[in-house]
Amino acid sequence: MYGAEMISNSSISVLFLCTANSARSLMAESIFRQFAGADFAVASAGTEPTQPEPAALAALKQLGVATEGLRSKAISDIEFNNYDYVISLCDRARTECQTLCGDQHFIAWDFPDPVTSKKTDAFRKTAHELSERIKMLLLILRKKSDRPQLFDAPHEFFKIMADPLRLQMILMLQHYGELCVCQFVDATEMSQPKVSRHLAQLREYGLLADRKNQRWVYYRINPALQDWMATIIKTTATYHASLIPQQVKDVDNGCV
Repeated sequence: MYGAEMISNSSISVLFLCTANSARSLMAESIFRQFAGADFAVASAGTEPTQPEPAALAALKQLGVATEGLRSKAISDIEFNNYDYVISLCDRARTECQTLCGDQHFIAWDFPDPVTSKKTDAFRKTAHELSERIKMLLLILRKKSDRPQLFDAPHEFFKIMADPLRLQMILMLQHYGELCVCQFVDATEMSQPKVSRHLAQLREYGLLADRKNQRWVYYRINPALQDWMATIIKTTATYHASLIPQQVKDVDNGCV
């Protein structure tokens, strides 16, 4: 039931927060529920809840996501401390709610409010971007790994950034968007096994996502990263552009 999930001991539970619980967090709740299945429990709430935005519901339906029974809820309507992960979708909710989290893992995703946007496709774009982030988050949460995830152990992020080769590869992805192993090998002049090992570890940590296209596996920065992590990567790339090779091999021209 929407807003009244029974959280079992075996399930991972996720709570989405924003101010009004009328668009972003409601959309995230519905999308997460659609993709997650029975292994997860999910809810959403607001610090000052109002009513579901019709345009938000329409965007969800356009995406093929169920909206029946969806309603705006206050934090006081739910058992806040029962959730394993609390994800804020606006700065105000982050400021007001982060200090309330005890043992929960707090994730900050700051999405522009489609309600106040002047763009005609704001709700559709928000639904699409939430869908992409949530898919990547679920991939991470479903992995059975003893390696700490960045969502569980933020200090691991700085350990990753402290390794020169890993840092360079991360900054390359920030600059170029998506690269394959052979492009990293050519640009860094490191061996293919070493590059592949680092990329695999970064993926296991949850910092990178990958996709396969014919012969090649392409890597990119995980869009589900917390905003503060993404900001640090972007800022580092801006102020230390000298660490980023200015050219990479074209995959269509001899990359194997």
